[in-house]
Amino acid sequence: MKLWPQKKWKQAFLVLFLAVLVVVAAIGSIGLYASSAVNKDVVSEISVVNPSGSKTALVVYQAGLTACPKDTSYAFANGLAASGWRVKITTASSQAPSNFSKYSLLVLGFPTYGSAPGQTIVRYLDRLGDLHGINTAIIALASSTLQRSADVMTQKGQAANGTVVKSLALASLSTLIGITQARGPVLQPRSPNKQEHRAAVKHQRMLRRA
Repeated sequence: MKLWPQKKWKQAFLVLFLAVLVVVAAIGSIGLYASSAVNKDVVSEISVVNPSGSKTALVVYQAGLTACPKDTSYAFANGLAASGWRVKITTASSQAPSNFSKYSLLVLGFPTYGSAPGQTIVRYLDRLGDLHGINTAIIALASSTLQRSADVMTQKGQAANGTVVKSLALASLSTLIGITQARGPVLQPRSPNKQEHRAAVKHQRMLRRA
């Protein structure tokens, strides 16, 4: 075979080069698949927490590679419910609610990829258009570059005419446990008890693997 080098060191170099090409191609394919998987719309039913609450909040979150975005969003919803809110929660998709006339608070929860909010939650916000001044809370989750991701979504929410009352950049679930209501829709955390702390530590480990 004319194209195959005769010297052994050249053969070894060529084999190594081809192996590197195969590995790079495989990593690229996995990266494209992962990006597509984490940024696709996930349609889910609307869950209701504390149906007898006096005000209604809508929590919309983007599902991630782990259960952390979902668990964090439900922790936030449970905290609101404990403060007297009626909370509806669902995933970001074309089927998620877009009419906020019956809601007093919109909560957007999402993972961070490449220092930016997940594309699914961004698409949802873009589809909404005008938020008509609704009070909005932002929850950015990541192991790093948290504040940048939260700032990007805060700016997008404000540009869409939303009133951002809280912007949280979280590397763990602990700061969200036991959310209580301050004045109006503004949110304020309290210290977790022992059981809540153990749950927070568990989810912090999950975040590090995300």
